[in-house]
Amino acid sequence: MKKEVVLVFQKNAILGKVKTRLASGMGEPRALEIYRHLIQSTYSVLEDVAAPVWTYFSDFIPETVNPPIAKSFVQEGQDLGERMAHAFAKCFESGMEKVVLIGTDCPTLHSQHLNEAFEALTHSDLVLGPATDGGYYLIGMKCREDYLFEGIEWSTAEVLAQTLAVAKAHGLHFTLLDELSDIDTQEDWESFTSQIEITS
Repeated sequence: MKKEVVLVFQKNAILGKVKTRLASGMGEPRALEIYRHLIQSTYSVLEDVAAPVWTYFSDFIPETVNPPIAKSFVQEGQDLGERMAHAFAKCFESGMEKVVLIGTDCPTLHSQHLNEAFEALTHSDLVLGPATDGGYYLIGMKCREDYLFEGIEWSTAEVLAQTLAVAKAHGLHFTLLDELSDIDTQEDWESFTSQIEITS
């Protein structure tokens, strides 16, 4: 049995607590609706990935989790870096050998990106999926590297560059996947939906 797992970092879908930048332009109800769509899109992609899914919720584990997932946890840590480091540590302590973490903000993510990430970890220490905003939509490792989450200016355009600088400083061999767009603002959403209209 392959010791691989996909971690999904997911915010609890609460009005006013998700997609705040999107809500500033489109209103909180619409932002929540879009976030639920993004969640559904993410899990539909995961149906075509062989690895089990462990979801890390931002605040609490819902009474009913739809779709069903292998395991549910609550994120632990003061910032995003600490929360991701803790999640990776838990996986490696449980015996996992390849761990890939994603969020729920990337509607152009496909199963092939996740499969490519697991394949890359056969020969690389680290795999990253660059986002157009300067962050990353995916990070994967095959052993614990806590320092990758330290000293990073989260939610800025420098996240990917800073992470790669740390990786290089520690001599890690890394692979970069295709660059994709996250949905954070009204402009992001309108750009994404316009592309759907063009190709449909």
